[in-house]
Amino acid sequence: MELELFLFDFCPYCQRVSMIADHLGIAHQAIQLGGSDRPTWFGEISPHKTVPALRMGTVGIFDSSVIAEYLNELAQGRMLPETPLERAVCRSWIGQAGHCQGLLTQICLAASQEDFEAGRKELVGTLEKMENLPLAQGQSGFNGAELSLVDAAMAPLFTRLAHIETLHPILPSIGLERVRAWSDRLLSESVVIRSVPQNFPMRFQGFLKNKAPGGFLTTRLTSA
Repeated sequence: MELELFLFDFCPYCQRVSMIADHLGIAHQAIQLGGSDRPTWFGEISPHKTVPALRMGTVGIFDSSVIAEYLNELAQGRMLPETPLERAVCRSWIGQAGHCQGLLTQICLAASQEDFEAGRKELVGTLEKMENLPLAQGQSGFNGAELSLVDAAMAPLFTRLAHIETLHPILPSIGLERVRAWSDRLLSESVVIRSVPQNFPMRFQGFLKNKAPGGFLTTRLTSA
């Protein structure tokens, strides 16, 4: 049976599963479904027509976390550590990555600098907790040289954070050195680079203009 992935290439959650499939070398057909006007038949795969979604034969799977775990299991679980406790720790921080992505969306759509700063403060606070984790020094990923599901969850956040910081600072000028190094290592990985559309900067600006036409970050586009 052929594995099909239904994606929207600008979506951070789609970037996550696309990167995992690529990294694990899992053969699949990538089907792009952009926008909100998705075909009726897609509702049989993803009840709310959200992406990413996966179809294997007649069976559909939706939710990026579930798809990520399924793809990892197809590859004998190599993107998570061996022990149950270590895997649980990773899954806990995968949940925090989702929380951070929500905060980043809040920052992108902030109507005022006050709203922007509120979201920024909470995001930095979460990243500061990650700063104290035993991140593998000098290695690409959360657990070492081999990329993990935590890295796959964080890479879309780091991708967008890097672009936002060209418009307005988010991370403090001092501190978060280990998180910054983690981000730099991940963003230099070829599998992460391939997961981002080549026209991402233009698409990101279009996203801001469409979703937050008078927003704080959108106003920074003209002054950047």
